[in-house]
Amino acid sequence: MRFHSFIGFFEAERSVGQDITVTITLDVPSKPFEVYLKDDLSETINYGVVFDIVANLAEGKHEVKLLETLAAQMIQAIHTEFPNQIDCVTVQIKKYNLPIDGILDNAEIELAG
Repeated sequence: MRFHSFIGFFEAERSVGQDITVTITLDVPSKPFEVYLKDDLSETINYGVVFDIVANLAEGKHEVKLLETLAAQMIQAIHTEFPNQIDCVTVQIKKYNLPIDGILDNAEIELAG
């Protein structure tokens, strides 16, 4: 997922924003194979809802400064929406266009919970 986010330690980062990519990995409890043959969305995770949760947090104008905090908020929100359907949420965030004097493609964090 790609977003223009207003996260950053420096005020300029929070006012101008920068591009980020977010990768979400969901570990779900095992179910019998036959459950998945039903082709029933209620038996799995609605990824559109996951996208909306992530987009809301990533694109919002807020005072979050750290990628780790944003990732933790995403994990918490996804678990809240799907309380018994997910064992673990892993969030990977890459932030581009960093205000660092040097050659750097991106900064990247990964957090699981």
